[in-house]
Amino acid sequence: MSKGWSAVRVAHRLVTAGHTEVDPGAAERHAAVTLVVRPRDRDLEVLFVRRAELPGDPWSGHMALPGGHRDAADADLLETARRELREEVGLDLPRNGFLGRLDDLHPVTRRIPSILISPFVAWHGGGARVSTNAEVQYHVWAPLRALRDPALRSEVRYPDGGHEHVWPSILYEGDAIWGLTHRVVMNFLDIITERTGQ
Repeated sequence: MSKGWSAVRVAHRLVTAGHTEVDPGAAERHAAVTLVVRPRDRDLEVLFVRRAELPGDPWSGHMALPGGHRDAADADLLETARRELREEVGLDLPRNGFLGRLDDLHPVTRRIPSILISPFVAWHGGGARVSTNAEVQYHVWAPLRALRDPALRSEVRYPDGGHEHVWPSILYEGDAIWGLTHRVVMNFLDIITERTGQ
């Protein structure tokens, strides 16, 4: 990379790209997730969590971004993202620590209940350490250079309604990043590499 990353630089990319918001509809649940980035060695690292194995949780044991369902007490989706970040990984980031949003998305499998997910991007400049709760087995920081690496691209085969579907994935240190999380990551990579070829 020609120069290091800053919160201002990432925020500028997000604002320039814009994002797609989807009307959730009256009966659909809404959730927010946070793609947390931090600068490291002239690159950016992204925070992932491996979710705990829980009965009835469609994302049980998956690699994910911190997040969850919007509560009635949440003033807006940004507050949902902030609350879930505090609860799951112990990061209490201010509202101005959130740099922007990525495209809203729906699950594309019938195994997951109808839900609309709004991803946010937040900056972790240091200080507070990640401290996971019982919903999380462990966390990892993955550099963008690894998430971009074609050698780490793979596939996950997953049964859905009697059929086996094949989903693109990224393999990082033995974990597969796929599904909704993969879609959010690819959206971010498309934006962060725009016009630079980095």
